[in-house]
Amino acid sequence: MATKDMSMGKPIKVLYAFALPMIISVLFQQFYNIADSLIAGNFINDDGIALAAVNAAYPVTVVFIAIGNGFGVGGSVVISRIFGSKQYSRTKTATLTALINIFVFALIFTLVGVFTCKPLLSAMNSQDLGQDVFSQSVDYLSIYIYGLTFLFVYNVVSSIFQALGNSKMPLFLLIFSTVLNVIVDIIFVKYCNLGVKGLAWGTFLAQGIASVLSFVLLLVNISKLPKDLPVEENAQCQEEQPLTKKSWKENPIFSLSIWSSIMMMSLPSILQNSTVSIGQLFMQSLINSFGNANLVAAYGSAFKINYIIISIFLTISNAMATFTSQNIGAGRLDRAKEGLKGGLVSMIAIALVSTTIYMIFAKGLVGAFINNKNDEIISIGSQFLYILAPFYIVVCIKIIFDGFIRGAGDMAGFTSATMTDLLIRVGLSYIFVKACHLSYVSIWWSWPIGWLLGATVSVLFYLSKRWQKTSLRKL
Repeated sequence: MATKDMSMGKPIKVLYAFALPMIISVLFQQFYNIADSLIAGNFINDDGIALAAVNAAYPVTVVFIAIGNGFGVGGSVVISRIFGSKQYSRTKTATLTALINIFVFALIFTLVGVFTCKPLLSAMNSQDLGQDVFSQSVDYLSIYIYGLTFLFVYNVVSSIFQALGNSKMPLFLLIFSTVLNVIVDIIFVKYCNLGVKGLAWGTFLAQGIASVLSFVLLLVNISKLPKDLPVEENAQCQEEQPLTKKSWKENPIFSLSIWSSIMMMSLPSILQNSTVSIGQLFMQSLINSFGNANLVAAYGSAFKINYIIISIFLTISNAMATFTSQNIGAGRLDRAKEGLKGGLVSMIAIALVSTTIYMIFAKGLVGAFINNKNDEIISIGSQFLYILAPFYIVVCIKIIFDGFIRGAGDMAGFTSATMTDLLIRVGLSYIFVKACHLSYVSIWWSWPIGWLLGATVSVLFYLSKRWQKTSLRKL
């Protein structure tokens, strides 16, 4: 199996050799996410109604994506720590435990989603945008929810591959799924005239195929892990339970202790990811309350453009978490710190380049989402980017430190920094609009303020060295 032990080699080189396929993967993931909006705005001729409908439903889909990613993060931290300490039998058991766990939760969230879909969109003031926008949003989201099991399983399997140092396999699967999704979407929309329902069914089909394929490949590859090293050759694991040379069939398929560790790591990540996404629901509801479909179309399009760079930062942060976790598992705190320094410098460079690109090409990027080049949509969307882009250097600092303290197991610090950013951003938005009666532009300014305060909290938790104590806990 193409796994990677990140406790050896030059830290920054190892970190980015691992992160690069993940960055390419997340770029495809973002294209996958924005494909529906691009196709809705360019192939459905309804003056932006379909674009507004898809964008109105998007924050709800992001909540489900965030939950799936949260389970993936929790499983990857535990599995990478076990794998880093060369306990290959436990690695197999941990993998199966993570898979069983996500199947159960996928079923639960699918049932919840089916019954809350329409009421949730209503609560978000989507009806203020007109019946056409609301009904199409309901159609799109209902079909999307049917495929939640595919979404959850794919995200967790991808995280497991990455935890084992294999960041290429998820990339190959995502490229395949993205290309398939775009092709099917265009066929369903342009040639079958299915409208936004065609977009949803295209996503369902592409995610389903990618999920089944990735699941099978993981089981095949995990069975090829080597046998455990004798205890005397793996002294760092002596405090763990005695290692045995079990065959694949003799490995337990579920471990309660490992499941507890996965949930302990997953819940803060789910809380962080879903809380941020739920915060986005409140933001979307606030924007919907203006009753302007062009505003919703513009915000949704600009948000996705903005999230391209944020997702790159988050990907490097995830790589940082895995790198930190594996090195702590191998007893190499010095390497973890060195990787943080190199990651921070490179992320700042990426932030500066991204800021320059967005400031220059904002109008063209937003205009790509609408075939009739609606001036109001382009103006509103580009304004959002003009305000946020200069502060990318702030958010990248926050995110890289988040990754380090999360990989070290300091989930309280990680959660505190994220909640600070979220509460400030959402809280200020409502104060500006509801209490101060300012325009929607004030909402845009709440983002950099939240980033700045969140970054301060994250850096302070790192400087406190609290993470050094949490890194010593057993899994």
